Amino acid sequence: MSAHATPPVQHEEQRAIAPIKWSKPNGGTVAALAIWVVGLVLSGVVPLLLLGSDPYQAAPGSRIAVGLTFTLVGALVMVFSAYLLYRKSGSIGAAILAFVPSFVMATLGILMTTMKVLYGT
Repeated sequence: MSAHATPPVQHEEQRAIAPIKWSKPNGGTVAALAIWVVGLVLSGVVPLLLLGSDPYQAAPGSRIAVGLTFTLVGALVMVFSAYLLYRKSGSIGAAILAFVPSFVMATLGILMTTMKVLYGT
């Protein structure tokens, strides 16, 4: 008789593959992303509510200045959260993914201000 005549016994707790361990973000990463979302709301939604979406629609100069201020402050909050995310995770890719939209929002705010001042009659 052969030594391998009987098949090996499989127990219920034995697995064919190792269990997958999903990485869970820590509290600092979640807080940095929440701060980033707050900056996004400050830079995008508040000026939209103040000035409207039509660049050719007239708006008072004080509203335009307040809208631009909210846009730039929101962009700075987004940059700050990107820095926090970089310091927490050490990943430059995460920082780039958070930095780029902040500069885009600042540029769009400046363009919207220019359009409102020049063409809003």
